[in-house]
Amino acid sequence: MRVFVALELPQRVKDNLERSSRQFADYANGGNFVPKENMHLTLHFLGNAESTDLIFVQSAMDAVKDLPAPTLSVTQFAMQRAGDIVWAKIRQSAELTALHDRLGQLLEQNGFEVEHRAYRPHVTLIRKKSFVLPFSEVTKNVQVFNAPFTANRLTLFESVFDHSGVFYRPLYTVELETK
Repeated sequence: MRVFVALELPQRVKDNLERSSRQFADYANGGNFVPKENMHLTLHFLGNAESTDLIFVQSAMDAVKDLPAPTLSVTQFAMQRAGDIVWAKIRQSAELTALHDRLGQLLEQNGFEVEHRAYRPHVTLIRKKSFVLPFSEVTKNVQVFNAPFTANRLTLFESVFDHSGVFYRPLYTVELETK
């Protein structure tokens, strides 16, 4: 099974990101828009894992649940360097960095491979995008809803592929400490 650990987004944040996606859609002539229910902030993508190994992911998640839940905000919309994915950039915070790093260390200690490149927190909105105008022009017409929010639900998700596309099934969740 393909799995990843992510912070769930509060419903109002998903609603705002969906509203921004609809604004992008006014300028799109192609692309796969991420459904609101699939929006999340990935901390660590683990790839294919055996179901018997998930106990080690759950153990790592339990070990970080006393860390403070990060307060986040959307800063802007950007394209991945390859140019075919649009995402909402998330402001980096000390709490988010601490959670990402500590969880990565624990996952690695439990035998999982984690990326060691710079962490760029984001929420994917559109895959394989195609716009009628240059992206810099499109973003001038898309509103960024960036009120700060707290993300306190850390969830292990499985990517499930079916006839309608992909959806993310929650397998295990811990609540982080809120201030």
